[in-house]
Amino acid sequence: MAYTSEIEKLEKRWAENPKGRNFAPLADAYRKAGELDRAIELCTAGLERHPDYVSAHIVFGRCLIDQKNDAGASDVFRKVLTLDPENVLALKILAEIAERGGRFGEAADWLSHLLSADPMNGDAAEALARAKSKAAQSAPKQTPEPVARLVLEAAPHSPPQPQRDLVIEHASEEPTSPSLDVRGTPADIETFDGTLDFNAVAHSAAKADGIEVQEEVELKP
Repeated sequence: MAYTSEIEKLEKRWAENPKGRNFAPLADAYRKAGELDRAIELCTAGLERHPDYVSAHIVFGRCLIDQKNDAGASDVFRKVLTLDPENVLALKILAEIAERGGRFGEAADWLSHLLSADPMNGDAAEALARAKSKAAQSAPKQTPEPVARLVLEAAPHSPPQPQRDLVIEHASEEPTSPSLDVRGTPADIETFDGTLDFNAVAHSAAKADGIEVQEEVELKP
């Protein structure tokens, strides 16, 4: 098998320095040979020692794609972009993952970033045109909502109530005067018997002082 000699050579190199970065080429060789479990195990162990190793993340992401684990692969390649924002391979693979998932708008965004990083990439330009066309075709058409018609049902009319004659009672126009009930005459009230004592001397003295005095006083009981 063609890969046997290559794998043996890489295994020997990795055995000489198992804590180094030689695990990534060996893991990629395992992947190409179809030994995905060994490749993923080697990548996982190596990335724990070298979490910023971009090439190892790419090999790991490709292993997940071969396992048809697009969600896991997407996370890995997004990690690559945090380490290398203009990594063309990561942008290309993320666009492919989005297109497989029917997310054509997202695919167009990744391809636009790719062309910003690599403006002369003709394949990316063609892929971007296709993604935009598919995004336009798959966009939901906005249909106007039907106008609701309000049907007002007339409420049943209640029969008219007969009008009652309004009777106004007029109060008597003659004022009523309060009656005074005198049951008796108190003993301490002096009664007037109709007679008046006339003092002639006092009368003359009052006239002499210039006081007007009524000459005749007639009292009627």
